Parts: sequence; C-alpha cells; structure tokens
Amino acid sequence: MDGLILAGGKSTRMGGRHKGNLVYQDSTFMEEIIREFHKETDSIWISYGQDIHKEYAGCRIVMDEYPDCGSIGGIHAGLCQCRSEWVMVAACDMPFLKIELYHFLREALRQSDNEARETVNSYAGVVPVTDGRIHPLAAIYRKNMAETLEEQIRNRNYRMTEALKRQEILYIDVSENQRIRRMLQNINTISEYEQLECQKEEREEC
Repeated sequence: MDGLILAGGKSTRMGGRHKGNLVYQDSTFMEEIIREFHKETDSIWISYGQDIHKEYAGCRIVMDEYPDCGSIGGIHAGLCQCRSEWVMVAACDMPFLKIELYHFLREALRQSDNEARETVNSYAGVVPVTDGRIHPLAAIYRKNMAETLEEQIRNRNYRMTEALKRQEILYIDVSENQRIRRMLQNINTISEYEQLECQKEEREEC
C-alpha cells in the first residue's frame, strides 16, 4: 500500500503554526508518521493543498486538484496520484499514530473477504470507529474511491463523511482497544498541544 499524509490544513486553531511541524518526543508529527509509514512502504505522498510547507526525503508531494475543499480534496488528489490499489491515509496532527493501526485495519478487511469468499469484495475503504465517531482521516481507501470524491467535490459537498455514505465502507469499532484509541488522537489546538507538552514533562520528572 502507498501512504498518504494529509498536511494541507491551515492550522487556524493552532495559531497558524503548521501542525505537522509540531514536536513530540524529539520528532515532528510529520517525521513520526513518515517513520511509521516507511515500515510498510517506500511510496509515501504528502498532500499539501496549495502551499508546500516542507519537503521530506523519500516522500513525494501532491497538490490539490480542487483547492480549498479541506481533507476531501487532499484525499482525492492523493488517491489519483498513488499507484497501489489500497492507500493508507493519515492526518498530520496524529503524533501517536503507529503502523499497527493499518495492519489491524487490513487484517479486518482480509477477514471480511474470507467470510464472503464466493463474492467479489466491494469495499471502498476500511475506517476505524470509537464510541460512534468515525475516523476517516486515519483509514485505508481503495484507489477508485477518488471517483466518488471528485463527484462530491464538483457538487460542492466537502464532507468526507457524506462521501463515505455513498460507498461500501467496512467500519471497525475499536472503542475497547485503548492502544488504537490513543493512536487516533488528534492535536488540533494550542491548548491541546500545551497539554501534550505538560504530559511529556511530567513523565520526564517521574
């Protein structure tokens, strides 16, 4: 699978500071996700929307074909450029993300295939769920999902959750898996990042 990192957000709730450049445990969020993706693939794409914030060795940059659409535009552009049938997608604001998440999702997809051996698998993606909340920016999608996303963008409906309703998606409830729940945690605001830094300092003092 190719890897796609979504890094085109404007980071308005982070005071304009790009979330991918935030540091946790001596690495930026972006560096950590790239390191994890490299455990699975050498084909990593970074979706920057319209503004390139930083280039990373071994990663290719993809720009939005439809700008100012949010994450749906980044996923669409990435799926169009990626070469594999399935693509791992991650938002750049998830410092706890590990490649085990995608192994877990892929295994769930394989088990689903095994349970329906006589039919052709029609899933366009596999998406984790916690407490009823879906996480479409930490998921695996089939490349041809790009067609649905483009149609939705052309209709000026930029909600990724609405696009998922138009496809067969395998939802995996991980509410009871505390390790994966932590992987899905986003750092969206200045206060959340400050809290993360405080937790780090408390651990260092122990």
